[in-house]
Amino acid sequence: MDPIQTRLRQAIVALIEDSDQLLIIERGEEDTYGGFWSNVTGEMNPGEAQRAACIREALEEVGLKVTPQRKLWESVTRGAHFVLHWWLCRLDGPREVKPQPGEVESFRWVKYEELESVSPMFSDTRLFYRDIYPLVR
Repeated sequence: MDPIQTRLRQAIVALIEDSDQLLIIERGEEDTYGGFWSNVTGEMNPGEAQRAACIREALEEVGLKVTPQRKLWESVTRGAHFVLHWWLCRLDGPREVKPQPGEVESFRWVKYEELESVSPMFSDTRLFYRDIYPLVR
């Protein structure tokens, strides 16, 4: 791993897919960016594997059981606070979303084509869905 990345905090982005839809969440009031729409995200615990972090965050934030399929991308947040590890995750269980109060305000299952109309969304998330996702999916 790059020496600079070892000083940055590590986080996952879980793209939870079910059939032809993706789960997106509206970040809650307790989040630094409350009101923004994104995927399930979360900081990795020290020594935690990326796959394990995806499973834990999906269960904590939205109450869903997932299986991480493969890593799609890696990026550094604009403020260089986090290295984000973007993972495609398959829903493994009921589609019953249970948002974590304070952290998740709302959620939507959307088709890829609908993502462009979702706002507000982080510029990095828009970039991912516009330029990266079509190539790696």
